Amino acid sequence: MRTRPATVLLLAALAVPAGGLACRTGDRGAAPFSYAGATLRIIVGHRVGGPYDVHARLLARYLGRHVPGHPDVIVENMPGASGAIARKFLATQTRADGLTIGLLTEVNASDLIESDLLGHFDLIGGPGPPPQIVLFSRRSGIADVDTWRRARERPRFGANGTTAPPYVAPLVASAALALPMQMVTGYASTAETRLALDSGEIDAVSVSMDAYETAFQSADVRPVLRFSAQPIPKLDAPDAMTLASDDRARELLETGIYLMAPMVRFYVTPRGVPADRLALLRESLMAAFADPELLAAARTAGLTVDPTSAGQLQTIVTTITSRPAVIGRLRSILKPR
Repeated sequence: MRTRPATVLLLAALAVPAGGLACRTGDRGAAPFSYAGATLRIIVGHRVGGPYDVHARLLARYLGRHVPGHPDVIVENMPGASGAIARKFLATQTRADGLTIGLLTEVNASDLIESDLLGHFDLIGGPGPPPQIVLFSRRSGIADVDTWRRARERPRFGANGTTAPPYVAPLVASAALALPMQMVTGYASTAETRLALDSGEIDAVSVSMDAYETAFQSADVRPVLRFSAQPIPKLDAPDAMTLASDDRARELLETGIYLMAPMVRFYVTPRGVPADRLALLRESLMAAFADPELLAAARTAGLTVDPTSAGQLQTIVTTITSRPAVIGRLRSILKPR
């Protein structure tokens, strides 16, 4: 198996123009917190132009109109280590003043619990989970799950890192549904994975519908499996959950893929943002995701927006935490080899 090497900056505002930010919640008749005259930054741990960056820049176009004071909203990219560099920066080098939010991505269930990721951040919400699908190149000769199961050689899947959905979903499905596969990691970007698929270096990839629409729709591929209870228009592929033979397999799929789907991308603030500002950011984010103009722009760009609130994300974390036995199985399945 070939393993390839794995291949914003933010200075939080230390001073705000007079009259810019007001927070006097302890005074009678105090003015509400306002972002007037400020700049709100969104940190993205991935390269410009990829699905995560595109999502953040879509939000940046509309979020300001829903935040009191209507601040400018900018996106700053800090790519590297599948988002880990940006996460560390947000957790350790960013002021908890409500002027910075981060788009966190590519978290698997075992890492979510073991790293205490949410011990460093407060949840704001997310754009919701895009369906995940498995694509095989036509040259692989695999057209459906039965052909995949009978493959004489283990199909090669490509992924950029060991926490990313393209790595997690195939390995979990392989374990739950007894499907052969081998994983090739270290691709630096979605574009590089696409080139590997086109050249025959790999046979298959698991991608979100967003990535399919933006990077893989023109590829010579067949959709073979989906991780979505709802059918996907124009994609004739079975839902993995319907193929599970017992409760053990279903619980593995649910915990490792389906429950974690909204955690593929979600927005946070550094821990410690004042409660009123955190509530304001949560409300503003949900309002932006309901904005008809944002939704229309998302459809045009082929992006999925089905908002997930901070409360819903917290429920997911609580549910996953209550399944230590399954987390142990996932840890073993997802351990890099």
